[in-house]
Amino acid sequence: MEQQANQPQPDNISSNDTANTEESSTLDSTKAESLESNRFNTSFLDSAKDKFANESARYITAALLIAGIGILLVWNNAIVIWAVLGAAFILGFRESLTLYKIDTNLWLYALALGAWILAFFSARPVEAALIACVILASVVAYKQNLSPKSILPFLYPTLPFLALYSVYVDFGVLRVVWLILIVALCDIGAYFGGRIFGKTPFSPTSPKKTLEGVIIGLAVAIVVGSIAGILMLNTHFLLAIVLSLFVAVCGVFGDLYESYLKRRAEVKDSGSILPGHGGILDRFDAVLFGAVGMHFFLMFFDEFACTRCSILGASLL
Repeated sequence: MEQQANQPQPDNISSNDTANTEESSTLDSTKAESLESNRFNTSFLDSAKDKFANESARYITAALLIAGIGILLVWNNAIVIWAVLGAAFILGFRESLTLYKIDTNLWLYALALGAWILAFFSARPVEAALIACVILASVVAYKQNLSPKSILPFLYPTLPFLALYSVYVDFGVLRVVWLILIVALCDIGAYFGGRIFGKTPFSPTSPKKTLEGVIIGLAVAIVVGSIAGILMLNTHFLLAIVLSLFVAVCGVFGDLYESYLKRRAEVKDSGSILPGHGGILDRFDAVLFGAVGMHFFLMFFDEFACTRCSILGASLL
């Protein structure tokens, strides 16, 4: 009888086991949730730190670039500007080889450097790019050991860099300041205009760019850029408006072309020399296209003005 009384009851054991199992399951679930929460918090903090570090690097790099360009333009030493711009050109040329998927070749660098040196002694620096293209095409045809697409880096970025240098040589440092101002105004206006009003995609090439943003950017560039041209250079108001519009449009498509090249090359940035901004071409793509637009517009206007003066002088004689 005593043995029967001391034996544990099966129902009680089963009930206790179930309770223990449920309690253990609850504890495991709580631990899992806690671990998951900790992982999420750690991941969120790491992401926030990375974002903060990237933004900090971006702002610091931008400040240094603005200060450096400002000092360079105020100093206005022709040899120093040629040398600094040449260094930026060679770095951009190197990035373009990656974008075009062209194997590194010392002959290409030598030809690019030769074109830049020739530009320093030439009355028309832009023509140095055309000479380089002719030489390269001849080498490709004769040697047959270079890809025909090797000519592409001499069209972009070589030609735009030489156009930028030509704007400085032919029209002065204030024209370069005006060029940078127009492009920067368009870029800033497009960014904030797109964030506030952007709805319509501008191009599949650059999904983040919106039509509304581009229009607002162009409007800002035209208004403020025209005022700057009139005040800084005493430019005729109609010429200031047309030139500001033309340069701003060129800048928009310069940015778009760079995006196209990066998509084709399947890279996020053209380089990494500028922390937070990528490469030289990432930062100066719009300026380079804008320089081509400004150079050829001003050259055409000068030729047109000279032709009119010649005709007027001949008629007076």
